[in-house]
Amino acid sequence: MKLGSSFLVPAGHDRVFAHFLDPDSMRVSVPGCTELDRADPAHYRGRLVNEIAHVRFSAGFSAEITELREPEQVRALLKGEDHKLGSSIKIDARLGVQPDGPDSAKVDYELDIAIWGRIGRLGESLVRRRSQEVEKEFVAAFAEICAAGPPGPDNPGLRSVLERRNGQSAPAEAPVPWWRRLLARLFGRKN
Repeated sequence: MKLGSSFLVPAGHDRVFAHFLDPDSMRVSVPGCTELDRADPAHYRGRLVNEIAHVRFSAGFSAEITELREPEQVRALLKGEDHKLGSSIKIDARLGVQPDGPDSAKVDYELDIAIWGRIGRLGESLVRRRSQEVEKEFVAAFAEICAAGPPGPDNPGLRSVLERRNGQSAPAEAPVPWWRRLLARLFGRKN
């Protein structure tokens, strides 16, 4: 399955590119990334936990940077496996960053994704839909972190994104499901 898109980030392209190589920035930006460590300049290890169609995928993964042209492009090969589900994933990723004004950068990416096992059998449409949801969450978090300052554990955007994700800021009211509204109308109850 191939995915690709582009988005704008309100920070200079040098800073944006540096955030892509920073394990703290990526761990907080990627939804479901619970661990991410940089073993050396070209290798990362981590854990990704996500859910697709009520199937929880929890995989340890490794990432190897196969091409690096700072501050314009990075290519990486990611491999992960969830032993409980008997599922594995391989992602060949290309990421490009270009200036889009003095304090703005355009990011474009291409992903070639191969999924095997139980997750792979869910079907491309479900995986594609979940991938689009993850992309929206990633773009919002990553843009906030980049705009907040340079990469590193002291970036205030990291704390802000984590607090919101953990519900420590004022939570938005959850919408009432359609079936509850229908039952309320049928039986004269309030939501």
